[in-house]
Amino acid sequence: MVRVKDIPMPTRWAIATQALTHLVMAADPKQCTANPAYLMDELGEEIRGIADRYQMPREDAKGLVQTLGAISVILFGPTFETPFIEGFHEESVIRLSECAMFRHEEEKKRDPSHVNRVCTTYVKSAISALNPEYTIRVSRARCKGDSFCEMIIEKKRK
Repeated sequence: MVRVKDIPMPTRWAIATQALTHLVMAADPKQCTANPAYLMDELGEEIRGIADRYQMPREDAKGLVQTLGAISVILFGPTFETPFIEGFHEESVIRLSECAMFRHEEEKKRDPSHVNRVCTTYVKSAISALNPEYTIRVSRARCKGDSFCEMIIEKKRK
């Protein structure tokens, strides 16, 4: 099981700086204009590399929810920490009552539909890079007026 508290602080710093450095180096305005998801795809690739380097689980939905959760907390802060809700081989559920991207004090500064697009693109890129046999869908979102966020990681249907 991967939990943020089990990852030493120097390792957390290394993961965060590696991911941000990768994004800064990959930021090509031409690519970003041509493909708005470009940077999130790059971040997804970096997340896969992090999972490889630190041998994080990602072979099934249970492992994916743990790995995505740990890396997201390291990158975006403790508001992305979630207790392990339900995790099975083919489906897992993430529930968040807080969000680093959408906070009540920021609602007037950020368009909620933009926040939703960014978040959805982030989690889809991360899951796709970690294990392309799985997908993630957002069933509830604070930025869409729900009281919490809920994301379901599941094995793709053939």
